[in-house]
Amino acid sequence: MRAIFAFLLFAAFTVSASAQVQKARSREELMLQVLQAALGDIQTARCGSDRCAPATAEEKKNPPLSLTETSQVFGRGLFSGGANICRLDWNKRNYAPMMAFWQKQKKNERQLALISIIHQIAMQQIQNQVGANCPDAMKKDVESKLDFKPRS
Repeated sequence: MRAIFAFLLFAAFTVSASAQVQKARSREELMLQVLQAALGDIQTARCGSDRCAPATAEEKKNPPLSLTETSQVFGRGLFSGGANICRLDWNKRNYAPMMAFWQKQKKNERQLALISIIHQIAMQQIQNQVGANCPDAMKKDVESKLDFKPRS
């Protein structure tokens, strides 16, 4: 079942935000598409007490997050999505500690908003791929990987 969940996670990498993200040829290309989709939706998020300003052309050329950071957040979002399907506390165990980690990394409000959007894109994608059914093996796999642990 672990192989099936891994396949579903990989299949989830054909993502959508508010617009369809096309199939990517590489993980790097996919993460760039996810990051661009998040930038396209940033005005829907909060930057402090106000809505974030729409992304500028310059920001789209030079995104405020790296592809490595995007990939890390996207991966955590997949686990949150799986946890949500399996009725596990993804917010307390994964999302909130992940956001606290990025705050400690001195990410600004705009970067934190992007991180949140990327996490949500991944959650939605795995939920679209898997549906509402949580087989025992999937629950066990998600349970074992859900708790956020910063990379050293």
